[in-house]
Amino acid sequence: MPTSQSEKTLELKVGAFVLAGLAMVAVLVVQFGRVGEGFKTYYDLTIRFPDASGLLKGSDVLLAGAKIGRVSGGPRLVRSGQGVEVPLRIYDYVQIPAGSKFSVGSSGLLGDRFVAVAMPAGTPSSYIGKNTVIEGTRETGLDDLTREGGFLVSDLRNAVQNVNTTISRLNEQALSAANMENLKASVEHLNTATAALAESTQKIDGVIEKAGGTMDSAKKAADDVQVAIADARKTIQAATVVMQEATKGKGLLATLLTNQEIAKDLHALVSNLRTHGILFYRDSAAKEEARAAAEREQTSPRKTGRR
Repeated sequence: MPTSQSEKTLELKVGAFVLAGLAMVAVLVVQFGRVGEGFKTYYDLTIRFPDASGLLKGSDVLLAGAKIGRVSGGPRLVRSGQGVEVPLRIYDYVQIPAGSKFSVGSSGLLGDRFVAVAMPAGTPSSYIGKNTVIEGTRETGLDDLTREGGFLVSDLRNAVQNVNTTISRLNEQALSAANMENLKASVEHLNTATAALAESTQKIDGVIEKAGGTMDSAKKAADDVQVAIADARKTIQAATVVMQEATKGKGLLATLLTNQEIAKDLHALVSNLRTHGILFYRDSAAKEEARAAAEREQTSPRKTGRR
């Protein structure tokens, strides 16, 4: 009897422990699994994405990293054919500010896709209502990078082909043997022209030096001419003064020009000096003049009589 009682007690303890464990597992499943979501209330939103590749039913909807709902269905094509529509179920107690942006995000390059909600800056004045259709965007993921990388590789191949074609044409045409010879001849002509130009420059320097010397000499001659002109001006001024005085009857020149007696005496003096000199000076000019006058008087009547 005691043995039977102890066994029952042990069985009760084991059963209670198992029941508690199952209860804890159920709580964990409800808390961390999707079973508990069946007990929450939601409101629906529809987001239009241009591309929702990788976004599956049941994917999370995150607001600032916190889960606020889930994707209730897979992407559906829009009737117009421009993108897809993705239905969302948002927790009823979550209010999303108007103007928030919805985008398709990814947990790393190879992670699962989710819908990320980015709220606008500032204090919200209104919130998105139920059953609203919103335009969304898509972030770049690994598949996008792979697709763009394929396009980039194609463009790179075309660029390499164009470069190869250009290099081939350059080698065949621009860098041909004939063009290289012409280029070599042009360089040689250029060197010759440069040497001739240097020699001409040296000659020009000599000519410039000689021209400088000539200009200095010309300047000196011009200065001498200026001095001579100044002296000539002084002489002309003096002669002008003498002529003015002679014209007005002043000075020796005026006396010689106006007084005939003084002019005759001066003429006689010059004749006596020429004839006898200074040491043997005699006044023979007066005698000659008297004799000439007498001869003129003697011959005058005869000439008159003949007439």
